Amino acid sequence: MEKVAIIEMNEVNLKLLIIDVAKNQFFNLADSVSENLQLGVGISKDGIVSAAKVNETLSVLKMFRKVCENNQVTRFVAVAKNFIKEAKNQKSFFDEIYNHTSFTFTILTPEEEVKSIYGGIINTIDVPKGIIIDVEPSVTHVIQYNRRMIIASVTYNKGAVTFAEEKASLDDIRKEVTDWVNKTEFFANIEEDTLFVGAGEVMLAVGRLAKKVSHYPLNVDNNYVVTHDVFDGVYAKVKDVQLDKGSKLKGISDERADAIVAGMAIVRALVERLNINSFSISSGGLQEGLIYNNIVPETYDKPFNDMLSYSLDSIRTFYDKPLSNSENIHNLAIVMFKQLRVIHKLPRSYVKALRIAASMYDCGTRVNYENYSNYSFDIIVNSKLYGVSHRDLLLAAFACKYQNLDNIVLSEWVKYKDILTEEDLEAVRKLAVIISLSASLDKSKSGNVTDICCDILGDSIIMKTVVKDDASFDIRQGMKLGADFKKILKKFLQII
Repeated sequence: MEKVAIIEMNEVNLKLLIIDVAKNQFFNLADSVSENLQLGVGISKDGIVSAAKVNETLSVLKMFRKVCENNQVTRFVAVAKNFIKEAKNQKSFFDEIYNHTSFTFTILTPEEEVKSIYGGIINTIDVPKGIIIDVEPSVTHVIQYNRRMIIASVTYNKGAVTFAEEKASLDDIRKEVTDWVNKTEFFANIEEDTLFVGAGEVMLAVGRLAKKVSHYPLNVDNNYVVTHDVFDGVYAKVKDVQLDKGSKLKGISDERADAIVAGMAIVRALVERLNINSFSISSGGLQEGLIYNNIVPETYDKPFNDMLSYSLDSIRTFYDKPLSNSENIHNLAIVMFKQLRVIHKLPRSYVKALRIAASMYDCGTRVNYENYSNYSFDIIVNSKLYGVSHRDLLLAAFACKYQNLDNIVLSEWVKYKDILTEEDLEAVRKLAVIISLSASLDKSKSGNVTDICCDILGDSIIMKTVVKDDASFDIRQGMKLGADFKKILKKFLQII
């Protein structure tokens, strides 16, 4: 296991991320620190990094160095966004940093910044073709992509903090951004059915406010879809609020509230001008792009084709216990799903949920072994699983929980009635039985059952196992689920 530190200097913050890296491929966030320095504001006013800001920056970076030493970090990646090039004393500034902390910063070019932001987003959300709107503190990026490759991008030289510092009215912001769109050729040929993705602190705040306004039951940022009507409600809620630099939107963002609201005016202008009916929120961005670029560098030019597989493999790497059989259960469950298709009659749209639930079938044991399936719901919902919708996430969480049919409480299901249907309830019961049976067929954790073949004989299922060694114990455990199998799938079960 390697410890890697990623340090990002942007217009507003100095950020430190400490990452656990395994197998030179998988990573897990171990710690993070963020200090608000507002370097960009000072540079835009005076053209330099002031002596006071230099000293403050050095103090923070010395603290970061100490945190890294205490965490036994062995590799460092330090980058600054391009705004720093506006400072006339940038060279002496970075010389001071190196002399006092040994951190060597690389200044990202605008192109590198856009590509890193894109990498952080495209590896977290499954929208293969669309337009990304990323509202940053001092710039606004709009990125068009197709087949997981950037087609074109355009950057407006103002962002949320820029407008907030100008104390521009929200109507003036909307007019200025609309004028920019009207005269920018990039926007001339956007197709009507284009999908949009929102990223950055402003868009995350929009998503969180939207969930509050619409009473959305799931507290997950990534892949939340904001509709036009809900965004209208969010904008109406904040546009007349009197804010100052020091105020925050409690529980929504750590950034300045005046900057967040100014950023929403940028979004409002784009939503109106481009006739955006809805947009998905991505929790990815520059820091995620920096992590991928430095931990899994091949993703810089070629994003993941299967984000879910990478997410599940990463979870196995960091959280599975020694001698875990989660991969075996996943494989058996997929085979069983195919073999029993004429019985369960579920479409392929449920396969993603099955993959998640089967791979994490025993994740509740991290809390308590007794009735571990009951604890799996919150673990799955709060796991960073990318490439799946909120519906898939909930289906997987319920399917894992319902391995024990006594855990079915309809009042809990009703809470998510705006996301899930009655048909989904029947589906997760079936998925749960498939997962439970798969787990029972490898109860010995020996991997003896390698395949199955099912024969349907009237009201019975004959499940023939393909084994590499004596699997009598596993088969006996599987037969204990005969009653649950009959209750949910309406067939008697015989395993041989």
